[in-house]
Amino acid sequence: MTFVEWLSLALVCLMGAVSPGPSVLVVVNQTLNGSRLNGVVTAISHGLMVGVWALVTVLGISQLLLHIPFFQILLSIFAVVYLLYLAQGAWRGGKMQISTARTQSSKSLLSAASDGAAIALFNPKLALFFLALFTPFVDAERGFSEQYLLVLTPWATDTLWYLIVAMLLSRPASLIWLEQRQQVINRVLALALVLIAALLLIGLA
Repeated sequence: MTFVEWLSLALVCLMGAVSPGPSVLVVVNQTLNGSRLNGVVTAISHGLMVGVWALVTVLGISQLLLHIPFFQILLSIFAVVYLLYLAQGAWRGGKMQISTARTQSSKSLLSAASDGAAIALFNPKLALFFLALFTPFVDAERGFSEQYLLVLTPWATDTLWYLIVAMLLSRPASLIWLEQRQQVINRVLALALVLIAALLLIGLA
């Protein structure tokens, strides 16, 4: 994987994490109704599950291509269609209200870990997202040691982003800034997904 390819992968993973959704609401809820440590634990457990999805996807694609080499074309076609579908959804995505109001309830660190892991583990869209995103980069002839960045990149970007969110919750203005720029973030993500789909199409030509 070249540096440019890795950078494009990292940017899409980052924009996917930054784009507001259920995961950020879980981190916000744990931080505001528990503590900053709760938010940190939620971010770490969420990132670990994202890494697990990435690992399973990379290993699955590698084994599939190793035994059925011609499946690369079918995977690439699926990836193009799904990336364009995701891009359309991101471009037309609505705004999500991110509340910074605190309540009197308290949350344990165990609930923080379980909430963060569950919101990622029980999200099958992550598997489809990684399947489409990783298809151009997985090569059955290379060992996993040469493709480890495909796992480390989404794990690191997801964890770091939600750690930042947990830390910034002491300043509600930061989340207000994020909320006001949801549409811009979603459209940048949409354009990045279209770019990767276009590169896949060029590779199929």
